[in-house]
Amino acid sequence: ERREILSRCVDEAGAGRWDTSARLLDSGDHWRALVHRDGDAVRPLRWLALDIETTGVRPPANRTTVIGICGHATDFQPVALVAEQRDWAEPLADYLQDTDVLLTFNGRQFDVPFLLDDLRRYHFVFPPFHVDLYFALRRLDITGGLKKIQQELGFCRHGDIEDLNGYAAVLLWQDHRRGKPGALETLTRYCLEDVVVLLDLAAHAYDRLAQSVERPWRCPPPPHVCLESFPYDLEVARRVARRTRRR
Repeated sequence: ERREILSRCVDEAGAGRWDTSARLLDSGDHWRALVHRDGDAVRPLRWLALDIETTGVRPPANRTTVIGICGHATDFQPVALVAEQRDWAEPLADYLQDTDVLLTFNGRQFDVPFLLDDLRRYHFVFPPFHVDLYFALRRLDITGGLKKIQQELGFCRHGDIEDLNGYAAVLLWQDHRRGKPGALETLTRYCLEDVVVLLDLAAHAYDRLAQSVERPWRCPPPPHVCLESFPYDLEVARRVARRTRRR
């Protein structure tokens, strides 16, 4: 039986499928799938970084407002899917289908179950591997929230976006719904900043974890992702940051 399972894993890998391998591998070891060695070639599998913004922590009382994604399926172009538009989240299903490894930060406990509950009509099928960097980095004794870890490792946000947090995202959506200019653009940029940094953190985590188990190959660096096409309103960001500090 073991031989049959291994043979099936090899056959699936040759066809670019990883379902059996993902089921056999403990979720805490999914980081190993970030990079695949094929003979002498070392290449990443198809990654997709994902982060969501919501009106709160639990559906159906709270809803998804923005889904940010970036990875191989998007040609490493950042994509923001924004609520209010008809079938606004539908493209996510196609991006997920073209992905082997989902990258999130605390996505196992929040992003994925929230999406499955809130947007169940889309019937999302998530990739076989899920690298939750919250847990992967904890194995390296790197703990805390995403903002703290970014600063600790030198992956900082852009300008005043650094001062925003999850509560600010809720306030920005409320401001957008009230028609305040710049709120949606600032929310979108905040979300995508969190998405893009996951790519760098994944490579960092892989290299550190691979070294700890004496895996000889390292992760090719992900492409640089530019967010300049997603400008934000500086005054809006500062105003909302002040409101969160008064909370």
